Amino acid sequence: MRVLVLLSLLAFTAGCNQKKTDASENRVFVNDTIPMERTNVNSEPVATYSAPVPDPDNLNEFKFTVKLYETPLRFRYRVDVTYKMMEVQDSVDIPNFGYQPKVDVKKHENELSSMIGFYDAKGEFMDLKKVEIVDNQLKIRQVKHYGLRAVRKQ
Repeated sequence: MRVLVLLSLLAFTAGCNQKKTDASENRVFVNDTIPMERTNVNSEPVATYSAPVPDPDNLNEFKFTVKLYETPLRFRYRVDVTYKMMEVQDSVDIPNFGYQPKVDVKKHENELSSMIGFYDAKGEFMDLKKVEIVDNQLKIRQVKHYGLRAVRKQ
C-alpha cells in the first residue's frame, strides 16, 4: 500500500514538473528596444569623480580618481581607478531597461569613497558599485543588483 501511494505521488510530481518545463520553453526573455552594441564609442570619460589624497607631509599631489568609459557594448562601461601611483581597471554592467543608460560617479561617504551608478527613468540615481580607500587599500565591490525581464511569447 505504501509503495503504491509513493509511486502515485512520484508520478504526480513528475507530471507537475513536466508542465512547468513545457510552459517556460515557450517564452524568451528579451529587452530589444535599443541595440546592445554602440556604433560610436566615446573615447572620453562619460563620468568622473576625483579628490586629492591627503598627504600630511605635503610632498605629493596624489589623487583618487574614478572614470567611466563607454565600451562597444551599450550596457557595459570600463572603470579606470587611480589611487596614488596605482591604476586599476574594472567594468560595470548597467541593466537594460529599454533606454540609453546614463551613468555617473558620485562622492559617497568621504573624499576617498565614490559610488558608481545610473539614473532610472524617473532621474533617480541607482547605486551599483562602491569604490573606496580603506586602510590605504583600494576596495571595489558591487553593492546592488538590478534586473528586468520582458517576456515575449513565441
